Amino acid sequence: MTQPVTYLEINSPDLAASSAFFEGAFGWRLQPFAVPDYLVAPGDDRGIDTGLLASRDGAPRAVPVIRVPSLGTATARVREHGGTVVVEPFSIAGVGRGCYVLDPAGVLLGLHEYDPEAR
Repeated sequence: MTQPVTYLEINSPDLAASSAFFEGAFGWRLQPFAVPDYLVAPGDDRGIDTGLLASRDGAPRAVPVIRVPSLGTATARVREHGGTVVVEPFSIAGVGRGCYVLDPAGVLLGLHEYDPEAR
């Protein structure tokens, strides 16, 4: 079974400028999620939810997030196939657990295990 991209994170070096751009150019209705500077544009039946956040290192990037049934199994498979876990698993209250990995070529990906009971 394919594990799809179910979410996209856009990291911006200028959150205010990017927020105004996406809202004006595409009609996104960005809403704070979990913390005030993590904004989410909910998807609809034709798209996926997208998070817009300040880039921690100042570099602009888009990070596809793949939903997996088990973060433990997924990170083991990432390592088995030459990838690297660059941000160890963390919890997102009421949403699940996530982490960030690199494929062997250096492509950054997020992994997410859904768990509404996560704390």
